[in-house]
Amino acid sequence: MDNSMMNKVSETIDQRILQNNPNANVEKSERLISIGAGAFLTLKGITNVFSHPLIAMAELGIGSSLLYRGVTGYCAIKNKLEHEDMMSHSSIAQSVPVPERANPSEAY
Repeated sequence: MDNSMMNKVSETIDQRILQNNPNANVEKSERLISIGAGAFLTLKGITNVFSHPLIAMAELGIGSSLLYRGVTGYCAIKNKLEHEDMMSHSSIAQSVPVPERANPSEAY
């Protein structure tokens, strides 16, 4: 492929497929991987509907979730993990007081 074709493909992906979302928490490279993996799993699920219906439903669910994540740029799971990580490192963390023993040789 020449550079002009690659530029057209890149512009199409940037302008039409990847939505601008102010709440996006997924980087562009992650979004592209999610779209590719989601499209593959969704297609695989569609082709397996009659031969393996339970597996196909799982593939369709996971594939469509990955497509949604890639197109919108928002991942609720990543948001939740980042929020919990911020809370664990905050200065609001509570400490549990440890009782002091009068005699260190005493056992509990």
